[in-house]
Amino acid sequence: MVQAGGFPPAGRPAKKPSVVPGILLIIAGVLGLGVGLCILVIPMLLFLIGGGGNVDAFDNFASDFYSTGFVVAVISVLVLIGGIVLTTVVARKRRRMRPQVWMVMPPGGPQFQQTPGGPPAPRR
Repeated sequence: MVQAGGFPPAGRPAKKPSVVPGILLIIAGVLGLGVGLCILVIPMLLFLIGGGGNVDAFDNFASDFYSTGFVVAVISVLVLIGGIVLTTVVARKRRRMRPQVWMVMPPGGPQFQQTPGGPPAPRR
């Protein structure tokens, strides 16, 4: 629940948004692009392995493969772009949610940076 002024309750820090969905979309887009390219290449390999032959009959056979492979590749590229955009947007939100850093002057020592809630936790 957000209090007036747009700040979360003081007892519990706001949960950062996850980048996992964006990364999963990127992985799905890359894998789908690979599948689409394989669908485009398979008829050509079959034609070459078969030693060539009737090109007109092969074109009729391969046209379905080409359209299917093209559709799969285009959808995969769109998913890949969506994953990149989602990951970038979420990463910017996470960066904005970092606490401010205050300069602390210990008695008789140099300044060092410390976050408002105590020393920073180690990064994973």
